Amino acid sequence: MEGTIIHVPQKHLVGLSFSGSFPMLVEYMPKLWETFLKRQDEIPLVISPDVRYDISDENLTYQMYTEYIVVEVERFEHIPEGMLGFTIPERTYARFTHTGPMEQVQNTYHGLFGWLNENGHQVDEQARRMERYDQRYVPSVHESARVDNAYEIFIPLR
Repeated sequence: MEGTIIHVPQKHLVGLSFSGSFPMLVEYMPKLWETFLKRQDEIPLVISPDVRYDISDENLTYQMYTEYIVVEVERFEHIPEGMLGFTIPERTYARFTHTGPMEQVQNTYHGLFGWLNENGHQVDEQARRMERYDQRYVPSVHESARVDNAYEIFIPLR
């Protein structure tokens, strides 16, 4: 597994969120994706409608996770009811690509953290992890077992 170190500029994001324990995420994230995809057209000033992000905010102390399914917008003109908007500051990430069935994602994460460690990179545990989905894989639309699924994983660095 090879990573690429990249600088990502500030992003303004709008979408839906869910908070809960990891077992709850497994159950509710597909529903959140379905709801978001049905409502995405309500969001104005979307930069790339076919690019969606899953932003992860993990509280390891309490084993709670908040996931945000969002799109990037030019600015916050109108945030639809029940949605939220926030800004992620510019920062440096290690970018990796997961390719293959979604059941193999855990292997990808093990590999990328090994690569980070071997190459002397330190993860910023206080920053949010980001996954970028485009036409190669859309959760709740494409079959999770497809061998040609692909999406990008961004790990924040210190």
